[in-house]
Amino acid sequence: MNTSIRMPFSVGMMLLASVFGEQLQAEDLPVHPDDLKIVRRIAAHEKLDALPVPAPRGWPQVEAPVTVRFAGAGDRSRHALTVGCNEDGRVTHLVGNGPLLCNEAFAWIAGMPELRVIRIDHNIPRPQSGVDHQLYDGSGLIALKDSKLEEIKIGHAFDDDGMAALAELTSLRVAWIGHSRATDAGIAHLAAHPRLEQFKISSQGRPNCVTEKCLATLATLPKLRRLGLQETFVTYEGGLKHLAKLTGQLEFVSLKMTLVLPADVEKLKADHPGLEVETSTPAEILENPNARGVARWASPAAVKYLQSRSAE
Repeated sequence: MNTSIRMPFSVGMMLLASVFGEQLQAEDLPVHPDDLKIVRRIAAHEKLDALPVPAPRGWPQVEAPVTVRFAGAGDRSRHALTVGCNEDGRVTHLVGNGPLLCNEAFAWIAGMPELRVIRIDHNIPRPQSGVDHQLYDGSGLIALKDSKLEEIKIGHAFDDDGMAALAELTSLRVAWIGHSRATDAGIAHLAAHPRLEQFKISSQGRPNCVTEKCLATLATLPKLRRLGLQETFVTYEGGLKHLAKLTGQLEFVSLKMTLVLPADVEKLKADHPGLEVETSTPAEILENPNARGVARWASPAAVKYLQSRSAE
């Protein structure tokens, strides 16, 4: 999505000031006052108590004309929310790291009329916080059912209730579910989603969570072009063959850190001429703590392959 818009002179001056290290006062923040109230509510809930910084440097960079970062103070600086806005100060992007969006917060951000992108890593309470993980399971996404949201990256506490809510967001084109608690049953809610073009999920090698069975569901997505199924075990007969329904449409499949036999990858490619497939070597899988657990429940043939080729 192209959000490159000419910035007004006043906004440009604020960004220039931040480059020279000046802290701008809260009332000068280039965010629409209605959206700013919502962002401040999120910041207060998650104890992001450092002074907000316009046009922040470093990760993450947001593709928006105007950006402001709200962060924790001191050694909690990586717990941060970066807000991207259009030239009118309306929030288009929410990007960050750490527990940022509890279920209740999705109802708050439903009041952001131009929100298009949510990318949150590690959206889960810290163990020592005593906060119930279910408060961050993503089920609150249902509040965005009538929003303009097009892209989401979320995970960790996200589970099947979150996936059911996500499936109701018919404006969504891109979904990346990272290291979540979702299962095949949750993914089943996405069947025939009308707009999803890109979907990726990683499962940390846990058994009976995200398996090759979900490919039968994902093969029903009428606009799917790019697919990622990572940190699990797949075969052609048990899952990859279902993707033949998307021949001529599917462009890219990531099986990174997923255990799959080379012969099954070749069968997948035969179904989809020109398809780009990303895989990992046995050594890479065994070195990755989020992937190597798959060896505990993969087929004997796959485990043998993993062990015999691990030194290559």
